[in-house]
Amino acid sequence: SSGINAEYGELPPAPLFADDSDHNIIPQVPIYKLLEKYNNLTEIEHKTYDATFLRRFEITKLPRYLILFVKRFTENRFFVEKNPTIVNFPISFDMAEFIETKVSDKYKSTEYNLLSNICHEGRAKGGTYSTHLHLSSANQWFELQDLHVTKLQPQMITLSESYIQIYERADFSVDPNRMSP
Repeated sequence: SSGINAEYGELPPAPLFADDSDHNIIPQVPIYKLLEKYNNLTEIEHKTYDATFLRRFEITKLPRYLILFVKRFTENRFFVEKNPTIVNFPISFDMAEFIETKVSDKYKSTEYNLLSNICHEGRAKGGTYSTHLHLSSANQWFELQDLHVTKLQPQMITLSESYIQIYERADFSVDPNRMSP
């Protein structure tokens, strides 16, 4: 019944220079690439003030809710910077490839369905937040921003600058036949 708050990987750096047509190309990364951090195989260098060591991360249980946080903002002494990288993610995905069989065997399902996607649009020190929310009883996605609520096509959800995603394990989901892009 609890969730995992997973800061699931660093986004690739935003481009510093414009391309030949004076446009910055916004990088894209699949959610699976960011979740590789938790496969218990990938070693990540971790530095402290007096030592450097390697760490591995492993998912040992599948909670009802999986909360994924995209680290979009970095701060130093002078400014806050936002990384606009687009995280490509599905409406439903299977966690089986990120856990060992001994863990997956404990659960009816390793599949997760997206319930909500919180986005940040605009600059680091400003901008706006919006939420994409799935209403399972109507099998409809909505976008909520301030007091405005509008219907949303599921294909539009994956085009946003996702900041926080909330998934529910499929064996708890009310509607397994959800709309997907």
